[in-house]
Amino acid sequence: MPEHYTEPVTAVYSCMAGTNQPSPRCIALEGEIGRQVSCGMYAARSSSCKEVQIADAQCNKARVAHNMIPFVQIEAPEPVNDDDFDQVC
Repeated sequence: MPEHYTEPVTAVYSCMAGTNQPSPRCIALEGEIGRQVSCGMYAARSSSCKEVQIADAQCNKARVAHNMIPFVQIEAPEPVNDDDFDQVC
């Protein structure tokens, strides 16, 4: 990760540049919020980024901050398999 992508929070901790601000925007965020965005360093993202999941509190907090509708978590049904079926076409 390029050194300029992080900024110190304390003597021990750092964060992604731009995320520790009143109106946070990560330096690695690419695209236009509300249209299409992606992480410019997804494969090397920090553990705190990996913890955020779609529709969780942090995700929805960011969506609301940008006047976007929060996601609703849904439970996926358990897959049902037909024991007599042994091939997928």
